[in-house]
Amino acid sequence: MNSTVDSMLIERIKQRIRAMADVSNDEVEDLILTCRKELEMKGIYGDESDYTYYQAVVLYCKANYGYDENTDRFETAYQALCNAMALSGDYKKGESG
Repeated sequence: MNSTVDSMLIERIKQRIRAMADVSNDEVEDLILTCRKELEMKGIYGDESDYTYYQAVVLYCKANYGYDENTDRFETAYQALCNAMALSGDYKKGESG
């Protein structure tokens, strides 16, 4: 895969999911890249400089990293945010946030 994630973004996400060990870096990077691709498949384009897009990435990571035992609430919040982003029209291809 040619995509990479900025190390500062990895650290920010690690703080949000309370995964501070460096051994988590690869997994967190994979989750970010997977989330970006999933958002694209839903017709949502942007980047983490947009707070709403960033929040979608955070929720995705919390739902899939094992943030706590109740990950369903994060998955539900992620899906609801994705639906809102898709319906808003602000995240179509070529229109970042």
